Amino acid sequence: MGLGTQDTFADAETFGSEFDMSATRLLWEDGFDSWQMLGIRAQPAGILLDADGKVVDSWQGPVSPDDVLDALP
Repeated sequence: MGLGTQDTFADAETFGSEFDMSATRLLWEDGFDSWQMLGIRAQPAGILLDADGKVVDSWQGPVSPDDVLDALP
């Protein structure tokens, strides 16, 4: 899932098309409530959830694919 907050909805749609994100659910809001709820202070950021929605790991700043794979349960 991708979560956008800093641009317009039209920008979010363009981003999804430009990077062929059709297999990823993209969400957008016009404020930062979701960021505050999730503890995100800047982008990029990532949160890895398990099948029950519990946080497995999280990152502030860039993260490598290997780090994400290593965090998988």
